[in-house]
Amino acid sequence: FAAICSRFDKSDIVARENFTDIEGYWAKEEIERAAILGWVRGYTDGSFRPRNYITRAEAMTMINRVLHRVPESPEDLLPDMVTWPDNKLTDWYYLAVQEATNSHIPERKVNGYESWFALTDNRDWSIYQS
Repeated sequence: FAAICSRFDKSDIVARENFTDIEGYWAKEEIERAAILGWVRGYTDGSFRPRNYITRAEAMTMINRVLHRVPESPEDLLPDMVTWPDNKLTDWYYLAVQEATNSHIPERKVNGYESWFALTDNRDWSIYQS
Protein backbone atom coordinates (compact mmCIF):
# COMPACT_ATOMS: atom_id res chain seq x y z
CA PHE A 1 0.00 0.00 0.00
CA ALA A 2 2.92 2.33 0.69
CA ALA A 3 4.21 1.57 -2.81
CA ILE A 4 0.85 2.49 -4.33
CA CYS A 5 0.64 5.73 -2.35
CA SER A 6 4.20 6.74 -3.18
CA ARG A 7 3.37 6.63 -6.88
CA PHE A 8 1.03 9.59 -6.41
CA ASP A 9 4.00 11.82 -5.69
CA LYS A 10 5.63 13.27 -8.79
CA SER A 11 8.24 15.43 -7.04
CA ASP A 12 11.99 15.02 -7.37
CA ILE A 13 12.36 14.17 -3.70
CA VAL A 14 15.17 11.71 -2.99
CA ALA A 15 14.26 8.94 -0.57
CA ARG A 16 16.77 8.31 2.20
CA GLU A 17 14.77 6.67 4.96
CA ASN A 18 16.40 3.66 6.56
CA PHE A 19 14.03 1.08 7.93
CA THR A 20 15.83 -1.90 9.40
CA ASP A 21 13.92 -4.56 7.46
CA ILE A 22 13.40 -3.40 3.85
CA GLU A 23 16.84 -3.93 2.34
CA GLY A 24 16.33 -6.09 -0.77
CA TYR A 25 12.53 -5.81 -0.55
CA TRP A 26 10.88 -5.19 -3.94
CA ALA A 27 9.16 -1.96 -2.77
CA LYS A 28 12.12 -0.53 -0.83
CA GLU A 29 12.34 2.70 -2.87
CA GLU A 30 8.59 3.32 -2.73
CA ILE A 31 8.49 2.70 1.04
CA GLU A 32 11.41 5.09 1.52
CA ARG A 33 9.65 7.71 -0.65
CA ALA A 34 6.43 7.36 1.36
CA ALA A 35 8.45 7.76 4.57
CA ILE A 36 10.29 10.88 3.36
CA LEU A 37 6.93 12.38 2.41
CA GLY A 38 5.63 11.66 5.93
CA TRP A 39 3.00 9.21 4.73
CA VAL A 40 4.41 6.24 6.68
CA ARG A 41 6.48 6.18 9.84
CA GLY A 42 7.10 2.53 10.57
CA TYR A 43 7.33 1.03 14.02
CA THR A 44 9.13 2.38 17.07
CA ASP A 45 11.84 -0.30 16.73
CA GLY A 46 12.90 1.17 13.36
CA SER A 47 11.22 -1.53 11.27
CA PHE A 48 8.59 -1.21 8.58
CA ARG A 49 7.41 -4.85 8.51
CA PRO A 50 6.62 -4.93 4.78
CA ARG A 51 5.29 -8.47 4.88
CA ASN A 52 2.61 -7.72 7.49
CA TYR A 53 -0.98 -7.29 6.40
CA ILE A 54 -2.00 -3.63 6.52
CA THR A 55 -4.64 -2.78 9.13
CA ARG A 56 -7.63 -0.51 8.55
CA ALA A 57 -6.10 2.03 10.93
CA GLU A 58 -2.82 2.03 8.99
CA ALA A 59 -4.65 2.41 5.67
CA MET A 60 -6.78 5.29 6.99
CA THR A 61 -3.71 7.00 8.41
CA MET A 62 -1.79 6.72 5.15
CA ILE A 63 -4.71 7.93 3.01
CA ASN A 64 -5.29 10.90 5.34
CA ARG A 65 -1.62 11.83 5.12
CA VAL A 66 -1.55 11.54 1.32
CA LEU A 67 -4.59 13.83 1.13
CA HIS A 68 -3.17 16.24 3.77
CA ARG A 69 -6.24 15.60 5.92
CA VAL A 70 -4.60 15.40 9.32
CA PRO A 71 -5.78 17.03 12.53
CA GLU A 72 -2.98 17.85 14.95
CA SER A 73 -4.76 17.00 18.20
CA PRO A 74 -8.21 16.08 19.55
CA GLU A 75 -8.81 19.80 20.11
CA ASP A 76 -8.97 20.19 16.31
CA LEU A 77 -12.11 18.00 16.18
CA LEU A 78 -15.69 18.90 17.07
CA PRO A 79 -17.58 17.60 20.13
CA ASP A 80 -20.69 16.43 18.23
CA MET A 81 -18.77 14.16 15.80
CA VAL A 82 -19.48 10.47 15.36
CA THR A 83 -17.36 8.40 17.74
CA TRP A 84 -16.63 4.68 17.90
CA PRO A 85 -16.43 2.50 21.03
CA ASP A 86 -13.30 0.73 19.72
CA ASN A 87 -11.49 3.98 18.89
CA LYS A 88 -10.19 5.34 22.16
CA LEU A 89 -8.59 8.76 22.59
CA THR A 90 -5.38 7.02 23.70
CA ASP A 91 -5.13 4.85 20.54
CA TRP A 92 -2.36 5.85 18.10
CA TYR A 93 -4.93 5.83 15.28
CA TYR A 94 -7.64 7.87 17.06
CA LEU A 95 -7.26 11.04 14.97
CA ALA A 96 -6.99 9.10 11.69
CA VAL A 97 -10.22 7.19 12.33
CA GLN A 98 -12.10 10.31 13.36
CA GLU A 99 -10.82 12.12 10.27
CA ALA A 100 -11.82 9.28 7.95
CA THR A 101 -15.26 8.65 9.42
CA ASN A 102 -16.69 12.13 9.96
CA SER A 103 -17.78 14.40 7.13
CA HIS A 104 -16.56 17.89 7.91
CA ILE A 105 -15.33 21.19 6.60
CA PRO A 106 -11.72 21.76 7.63
CA GLU A 107 -9.69 24.91 8.04
CA ARG A 108 -5.97 24.67 7.27
CA LYS A 109 -3.74 25.73 10.14
CA VAL A 110 -0.48 27.62 9.56
CA ASN A 111 1.55 24.49 10.40
CA GLY A 112 -0.26 22.42 7.73
CA TYR A 113 -2.56 20.48 10.02
CA GLU A 114 -6.30 20.94 9.83
CA SER A 115 -8.87 22.03 12.35
CA TRP A 116 -12.51 21.20 11.84
CA PHE A 117 -14.73 24.19 11.18
CA ALA A 118 -18.09 22.39 10.87
CA LEU A 119 -19.52 18.93 10.54
CA THR A 120 -21.54 18.09 7.44
CA ASP A 121 -24.12 15.39 6.93
CA ASN A 122 -22.58 11.95 6.72
CA ARG A 123 -23.40 10.19 3.46
CA ASP A 124 -25.57 7.12 3.47
CA TRP A 125 -23.06 4.74 1.89
CA SER A 126 -25.49 1.82 2.14
CA ILE A 127 -27.18 3.03 -1.06
CA TYR A 128 -24.10 1.80 -2.93
CA GLN A 129 -24.26 -1.70 -1.51
CA SER A 130 -25.85 -4.45 -3.50
